[in-house]
Amino acid sequence: MEKTYLFFDVECANCFGGVGKICSFGYVLADSNLNVIESNDIVMNPECEFDWYLFAHKDDIKLSYPQSYFRSQPAFPSFYEQIRDLIRVESRTVIAFSALNDVGFVETACERYKLPLINFSAYDSEKFVKSDEEIFGSLEKRCAILGVDNSDLQAHKSSDDAVMTMRLVQAYCKKINLSIDELLKINRQYCYSTAQFLKRREERAIKKAKRAQRYGKDIGRSRKNDSRTIRFD
Repeated sequence: MEKTYLFFDVECANCFGGVGKICSFGYVLADSNLNVIESNDIVMNPECEFDWYLFAHKDDIKLSYPQSYFRSQPAFPSFYEQIRDLIRVESRTVIAFSALNDVGFVETACERYKLPLINFSAYDSEKFVKSDEEIFGSLEKRCAILGVDNSDLQAHKSSDDAVMTMRLVQAYCKKINLSIDELLKINRQYCYSTAQFLKRREERAIKKAKRAQRYGKDIGRSRKNDSRTIRFD
């Protein structure tokens, strides 16, 4: 079976309580030469409130569709099998930017709807496409540093962010003169699985409980509980 690569990105309406309420799952599927086979933005109803900051500023809206469009779509369970089948192909390598977070969003969505967890692993391009002196920052910033032209892409659209991730990896491979397989081989430590997410979440919960016990209060309340602060990595 021919090797393929799946680059994906998730957007959430909110992550209150450490649960990602997915409103879009965007992906680009590529062959072994990173030629695009297909790309799609799976838009869904998050069945929850949208975090206030996502639409707070008209000049900087954090999602690519209006709330009414998300509300008109089916919810995550309707796309569960499609997403599972995309990321569970044996000969497929999955890559994301800030991968442990995106793995966590998928798994907490499964838990939320009482669906079987989708056991998979994803390489984190945020971790391996970097240089202390040159390449750093957001996905958009790293692409700009490497001279990647993303003028044809729409900000905050999951499928376009997935394309941007693929282009970032392509540009980095060219910069360091390695194939994508060679790059991933030397960065195996940045491949995060469902099991690792669950373990990391448990460890964070234990640490939070110990800190709360030590200080006699829920220190988690001192942080703003919105989608901008939740991270699983």
